[in-house]
Amino acid sequence: MFFKLIEVIIPKGRASDISQLLQDFELKEIWISNFTEDELAKVSILVSEDKVEQILDILDSYLKGLPKAKALLLPVEITIPREGKEKKQEEKDTETTGRISRQELRAFVTAGCTITKNYLLMVFFSGVVAAIGLVRNDVAIIIGAMVLAPLLLPNMALGLASTLGDIELVWRSLKSVGVGILLAFFTGLIFALFTAPDPTIPSIKARTSASFGDVVLALASGSAGALAIMSRGHLSLIGVMVAVALMPPLVTAGLMFGAGNFILALGALELFLANIIAINLAAVLTFRLHGLKPATWWESERANKATRIAILIWGSLLVLLLALLVIVDAR
Repeated sequence: MFFKLIEVIIPKGRASDISQLLQDFELKEIWISNFTEDELAKVSILVSEDKVEQILDILDSYLKGLPKAKALLLPVEITIPREGKEKKQEEKDTETTGRISRQELRAFVTAGCTITKNYLLMVFFSGVVAAIGLVRNDVAIIIGAMVLAPLLLPNMALGLASTLGDIELVWRSLKSVGVGILLAFFTGLIFALFTAPDPTIPSIKARTSASFGDVVLALASGSAGALAIMSRGHLSLIGVMVAVALMPPLVTAGLMFGAGNFILALGALELFLANIIAINLAAVLTFRLHGLKPATWWESERANKATRIAILIWGSLLVLLLALLVIVDAR
């Protein structure tokens, strides 16, 4: 069984309220400690991972009006000694797939879609690595650019934000994705001015057109990415990063624009857009199917509306893209 430790800092007179608030939950342990230098107490709650989301929702509502009150969530690597029934439950847990709480998931993707100096450098260096790999026709170098995958988390954040109806996170992730796309594209474009890339190079040519297989791959990759970040890190993100492969077609588009091959550049952009659209659609559907939703009913209504809009937008774009592929193939 997977546990988390929730530590609540609260005024001393309110510490006992926490036990009453959570009396309907099967808590593993709960302790109350008083601070000697301040009128505060610490309530430590050891709880199974599947109850964390509900408990944090309750604590969030209760602590808002209390001065200096905070709740902290900490990972628990192991508890000893283990009880007999706990060992049996642990065996059951290995047979089922769980997910981290909504709060943990949001914190994780938010950190990945914040525009920082490191994010910009990661996009730039990933673009440079991809450009070198494409021009040299070196698969290993191209895979290196895929593994860096700076655009993966911002797109997962966009999918999560659409599922939760989190408008702030939607704009934050859109801004991060937009800046990343522009930087990677112009990295490829500038690189082309100094290298004059050959469009017949197999690695470049393979990324100047989209196919139905690419759309299916992107849908599968989007779902896998959503599952990976929900699974407490038990599923490897490395494979997902390689499968998603957003950087190579985007950098290819920049290279071809810089070389004056605008038709091939548009083909590479088509492949990139196919990946973006399919990944986001699959992520929204996967998050939704796994029961991710806000805590309150009014927020849930907003989230349902946002999810429907996101599915409609991404779905419509995907249909248009598939229609375009049919027209191109017919010619």
